[in-house]
Amino acid sequence: MDLLREVIASLLLLGGAFVVFSAALGVIRFPDALTRMHAATKAGVVGAGGLLLGAGLSVGTWGAVISALAGIFFLFATVTIAAHTLGRAAYLSGSPLADSTVIDAMEDDYERHDFDRMHTVNSPHTEPR
Repeated sequence: MDLLREVIASLLLLGGAFVVFSAALGVIRFPDALTRMHAATKAGVVGAGGLLLGAGLSVGTWGAVISALAGIFFLFATVTIAAHTLGRAAYLSGSPLADSTVIDAMEDDYERHDFDRMHTVNSPHTEPR
């Protein structure tokens, strides 16, 4: 039984590390803030969850497994709210969308600001244009 637990823990640790690595590549390679945020939050939670569960199983006590499950619960509970807030802030501030974006589904619902002008016009150290 210990061998099975160690094999499952090892697979979870390796799988979690692979997912975290792919999330890091997504943050580097994706073209705009919204897709980068998606890579960081979605794959990061799955990867970190796999690492936590693998570490809890490798310790082999119920306390470690319950702590890992509590950590995974808090990741899912907080990262989804943070992702929504960051994505909305990026969209409303006018962060540039990728060139491959075909449809902006929120253009009728929200007013986007000009990301570049917002920092120069509203700055207290510059004169209005």
